[in-house]
Amino acid sequence: MEDYCTETRACFTLFGEDFPLEEFTREIGIIPTEAYRKGEAFIRGKTKHVRFETAWEYGVDYQMTDYPEEQIHNIVNTLYNSIEIIKKYVDDYNLRCKLVTVVCFNCQQTRGLVMNNKAIEFANQVNGEFEFDIYNNNN
Repeated sequence: MEDYCTETRACFTLFGEDFPLEEFTREIGIIPTEAYRKGEAFIRGKTKHVRFETAWEYGVDYQMTDYPEEQIHNIVNTLYNSIEIIKKYVDDYNLRCKLVTVVCFNCQQTRGLVMNNKAIEFANQVNGEFEFDIYNNNN
């Protein structure tokens, strides 16, 4: 079994006060991995919470890898041809978007996290931000 340096998950999230999730999904032609509306109740742990925003998310769950940026690059490749649709919703509904990467380092020494030009261009085009959550599991 290969010993990977990181465990990584990534997603693209479009979020704001309210927007038509089903219409956006139909236009973009991609099924979200998660979508919810402002005001919906949900359980985290044993506690009930209420959503404070409406969001559409497309992502991948944790995977072991030595290339933590691969997941976000794959998401960008999937969404890249939908930039104009995303921009339209961002503008029409005053939405925000993020490209999120969660990296859990399992080794002391790992390679760097590199965002390619296409990912940077995508984020710039949709007025999105990168968010990196980084954890060290190395004892």
